[in-house]
Amino acid sequence: MAIKLVLSSEQISEKIFKGVPRGYDPYEVDKYLDRIINDYIKVEANYLMSKEEMDNLNKKIKTLEEEKTQLEIELNRLKNKYKGVKPSDNVTEDNLQLLKKIDRYERFLWQNGFNPYNIK
Repeated sequence: MAIKLVLSSEQISEKIFKGVPRGYDPYEVDKYLDRIINDYIKVEANYLMSKEEMDNLNKKIKTLEEEKTQLEIELNRLKNKYKGVKPSDNVTEDNLQLLKKIDRYERFLWQNGFNPYNIK
């Protein structure tokens, strides 16, 4: 979020107040200081907003790093599971679904005391 400040640092440093018999005109000094204060209020508000946004972004980064770690673990598990599959094996989602279904049937047979490899 960009801030539009009324005064620049050059304007502040180059400001010359008109002299009056007993020093500077208090009204002019107060008016000028009010403008400076308004600028600082904007800067402070922007800083607080930026700090809050940064805290939220850091939390999001942490969450995404944890998710990335979990996905890397899952990726490695799947790589190990399918490391024998070659790109030329023409693997499709349908083939994978069929393999999962066969696996479930084999587990069911093993749990019920049958050897699925002896069944013809």
